Amino acid sequence: MIERAQSAPTPAAEPRDCLPPWFPMPCPVRGSRSVPGTSAAACPSGSPACVERASRPVESTRKEIEVPRTMTHAALTSRILDVDRGNLLGPVRPLHDRGGWVADLRVDQTDPFFFDHPLDHVPGMLLVCAVADLVVVGADIPAAGRVTAELTFHSMAELGPELELYVGQFDGRRCHTVRIAQESTLVADGWVEFAPVDLPAWPNHLGGSGRPPAQGSLVHRVRPENVMIGDPSVTDDQVTAAVVSPVEGHALSGRRPDVRRTEGVVEAGRQLCTWLLHRMGGWSLDTQILLHGVTVDLPVGMPRSLPLTLRWHTLPLPAGRVRFRFDLIAGGDGAGDGGSVVGSLVYTGMVMRPKVYARFRANRNAG
Repeated sequence: MIERAQSAPTPAAEPRDCLPPWFPMPCPVRGSRSVPGTSAAACPSGSPACVERASRPVESTRKEIEVPRTMTHAALTSRILDVDRGNLLGPVRPLHDRGGWVADLRVDQTDPFFFDHPLDHVPGMLLVCAVADLVVVGADIPAAGRVTAELTFHSMAELGPELELYVGQFDGRRCHTVRIAQESTLVADGWVEFAPVDLPAWPNHLGGSGRPPAQGSLVHRVRPENVMIGDPSVTDDQVTAAVVSPVEGHALSGRRPDVRRTEGVVEAGRQLCTWLLHRMGGWSLDTQILLHGVTVDLPVGMPRSLPLTLRWHTLPLPAGRVRFRFDLIAGGDGAGDGGSVVGSLVYTGMVMRPKVYARFRANRNAG
């Protein structure tokens, strides 16, 4: 069991099935919402990322919790217990008066993946994986289908006090409200949806790029086992990189040994963003990449043995805000040839030089 992060003293807590009054904010439209007056940024990786702190109390709507019709009480209890046994979340608590689930994030700064190297904040990839675990509790996930999701980061998650994660009640296969908070600060919000659709037949002949892993420093990873992309191949109009399957027991390997975990593909895309900024954009290795958001449209339940490749069509890289869109290709030779496009990932953010990031952290700590 992973120890919880140390948190600052707080006033007397509300009942355990309640959140701070701002937490379950109504989401009038599908998708996430930026908080006016703040900048959006975070770090779904080991690289630091964030901007101004967002704090916005709002009224919440009350709704009785409903177990998905296709899920029995025993199945729901089993899912909660399965997530509780994991390493990322504290006990999952149903919100009987508001609908949805809430759990505290467990932060282990000795974790060999999430804290691959020393950080002054909670890495965004830890938040992504923890939210995914909490979504599993309430989602009616199809055996074959797709997941579409978006997570927008509004503030850096500090190492303390404790973070709370909230996933609202699913409306069929869609959850309009996913939120991460640190006391009164909104760290991230978003939505997720599952769809049962027929997927293409996976190829019987499994190829691969045969290329070595990418250089760790170019993807902000120290440990070799945490590099999730192969050394990218560059042509005049595109860059491709194979998605590396994590070793058994890795944080991204998942509970089902024969199925590829979606979060591993998300991390591979994050690493390709970093590689492109350094190698194609010419930014120094100590540059910080501040990711504002991640949007995915991916198949569910891809075989672990299926070769996957990320493809980026070459575009000029601006000096400030950046946007990367990657095609996910299944099968083929690992260089984007001979396979089929089965999904996409979009990352937005901006680039920050070390001195600018240091001033930002100093100002934030002083505040």
